[in-house]
Amino acid sequence: MLSEDGVRLFDFGLGLATEGPLKDLPHLNRNRLNAWTPGYAAPELLDGSPLSASADVYGVACVLYELASGRHPFRRLPSIQARDDGLEHGLKAPPNLPRRCWPALRTALALDPGRRNIGAAQLRDALGGVSSWW
Repeated sequence: MLSEDGVRLFDFGLGLATEGPLKDLPHLNRNRLNAWTPGYAAPELLDGSPLSASADVYGVACVLYELASGRHPFRRLPSIQARDDGLEHGLKAPPNLPRRCWPALRTALALDPGRRNIGAAQLRDALGGVSSWW
């Protein structure tokens, strides 16, 4: 991500050292600490389900929506509250997002993990070649 202070690197909590000098250190990861940002964490994570690639896709989709529209898809509410309030039903495509990209982004924003049937590579491919919209 790029901010006024320069480039920011981040991950979505799935990275763990499996070899090398750090592999034997205690793992301080989001799975143990539940260190989620509620507005970007998938509802299933806030409900206590294990980490998953689908949950990461949801978080990325929230960021992409915000980049395209200038606002969070669910008013930065915790995703559980957004789900319980039915905010998903009123979700509209960002006006600056090419129309062909909306179905993939909409799927990635599904608050029900059973309906979030898109992987990171599929989302990337669907948005491919649209760097000019942000």
